[in-house]
Amino acid sequence: MIKELTQFIYTVPEIIKERALEPKAGLHILIKFDEEGNAHILGSERYLGKKHGETSQFLKECAKKQESAWMIDTNKCFDLPAKGIHSASPFCVAFKRESWIGGEKYPKDSTKPNIKERLEGYFSKTFDIKFKLDDLEKQKAVQFKNFLQNQLDEILNKLPAYEELDASNYIIFYKDEPIEKYINFKELYIADGLFNTSEFNIEVEDQILGTSNFYNGFNSKKPFLTHQTAAFDITGRISAQEAKALTEFQLYANKRLLPNPLPIFIDEPELTEKAIQYFHRTENQKLSHRDIIRELLFKKQKDIGNYYLLYITTGKKVELKDFEYISKFQYLLSNVKDEDGNPKRWIIENVTENEKYINKKEQELVKAIYLTDVFDFEREVIGRLFDYKLVNYDEEKGATFKYFEEIESKWYRPTMFSLMLKYRKPVYDFIYKSMRSSLGWQQFTDICMAGIMDDLKENKANTIRSKLNIYFSLCQYFANNLNQSIMPNKIEEYKIRLLEVLENDDLHYHHENDAELFAFGAGQLIYFLLDQSETNEKTHALLEPFLQKTTAKPFQDAIINTFNKYKHKLSLRRKKLNKLLSETLGFPIKEGQLTELRATLLVGYFCPNIFYTKKTESQN
Repeated sequence: MIKELTQFIYTVPEIIKERALEPKAGLHILIKFDEEGNAHILGSERYLGKKHGETSQFLKECAKKQESAWMIDTNKCFDLPAKGIHSASPFCVAFKRESWIGGEKYPKDSTKPNIKERLEGYFSKTFDIKFKLDDLEKQKAVQFKNFLQNQLDEILNKLPAYEELDASNYIIFYKDEPIEKYINFKELYIADGLFNTSEFNIEVEDQILGTSNFYNGFNSKKPFLTHQTAAFDITGRISAQEAKALTEFQLYANKRLLPNPLPIFIDEPELTEKAIQYFHRTENQKLSHRDIIRELLFKKQKDIGNYYLLYITTGKKVELKDFEYISKFQYLLSNVKDEDGNPKRWIIENVTENEKYINKKEQELVKAIYLTDVFDFEREVIGRLFDYKLVNYDEEKGATFKYFEEIESKWYRPTMFSLMLKYRKPVYDFIYKSMRSSLGWQQFTDICMAGIMDDLKENKANTIRSKLNIYFSLCQYFANNLNQSIMPNKIEEYKIRLLEVLENDDLHYHHENDAELFAFGAGQLIYFLLDQSETNEKTHALLEPFLQKTTAKPFQDAIINTFNKYKHKLSLRRKKLNKLLSETLGFPIKEGQLTELRATLLVGYFCPNIFYTKKTESQN
């Protein structure tokens, strides 16, 4: 991985480097000393961050100095142990408003050493021999330090923008020196701080090798995190050149300047550059990975592959979560062509005849959903199955994902939280890495059925119907041995056959091959019986006790008890009801079969009920 990321940095597009130069939110002040040693403010301006609008030339120049004067991280700053000064240069001093005297961290009555007092130690570290400052530069640095210690209060109080700063805003003082001086010092500083520790540095052929600092801690002072029986102290070393490239990559990742996931093509680096250019096509809204892949496919006019895919979390903490080689990306869901020569699509049929409101009074049947590629699958299927918690597409805010991000149980129902932890990585592998084996029939069934059972408790009928539509329409694509009973056309067949059996005294479904029809009919019967309840707030959660039965007698007893509860409302002349009751109670249920038939029972329950169709009502 280190080799690939290093090579990527060597070819990173200029647009990344340009957009990485962004001023910190806060007050930027440029100071110049005249020949007499008097300080003058050449300019000052507050940067508002995302709300700022167009950035002035002054702030752009400040951003260059800021980037060349910033610390590697707080553990390698020049203000230890306080860690309040975040610059690391004799030409710049930067700290947050909250760290200044009177700020949240340093109230005026605080006994802790304040920033003015700590400047002595800060500048003394810049005088270290390894930074190669000559006597004149050291004198200028002392001049800068004295100015800050003596006049910093006065200058800040004169600037109106100072009073408007938020606690987290920065206050940054720059010396008016050529940018080359900033850069030269930064090169020496990072050369010393690129590695986790200098303890294991070695020199090989005039090149320093050390332990990587890339998203990596060093546990020498944490005995419970160190290997107690290992025969080695470290796992490996990287070169200073590689360490510098990785630090640069980390900078771009921290500023969210890279697509996520990021494809790094091995033999076609121009495709990586194109992907980044597509990502930065507009400043206001970045292209998603889905759109970038589509653009690359359109450009190449053939499949893409032979690349590494990198996923970085960008929440409170930026972390590298996944890195894997992709030999070939399977964009289309099916390699089979239809009669017109187009890729065959997966179709989510509305097998439950689910309806949606088109206005406050009218409803219409939900239309079939056509899926062409894996990103259609992600949006339409994964979105719905995980209640838009794992994946959510918003037209205004864009897409949000929780494949590797931290999630807290308090924001999710227990079942959904468990499903996300269990299946979000296999789902990611299926979609983004073309690992089609990561989601099989068992996994797909578990996701669908666990979600449906949980939705029953919340009485989410339309959500359940939507998930049943997905299950019966797509389950065929996840089964190695195709289960012909879990297909959308079978549901229509069950509806027709059930009506035929109920209308004909000579027809029955007591054969073992009729198990799916039995389950569908049982679902229809249970819905009709439970619907006889006169309670004002009927709930589908009453179905759950039936689904929990795993053997014949308890299941049949539950139906009989429910029938007895409402039989006073049911006419003895209901021929079809009597027939369905007889068929259901007389079916020879095998051991464990009810669990296998749960999905079909559910779809029977949630499909339009046979007793409420106009034809049936007129005959019953």
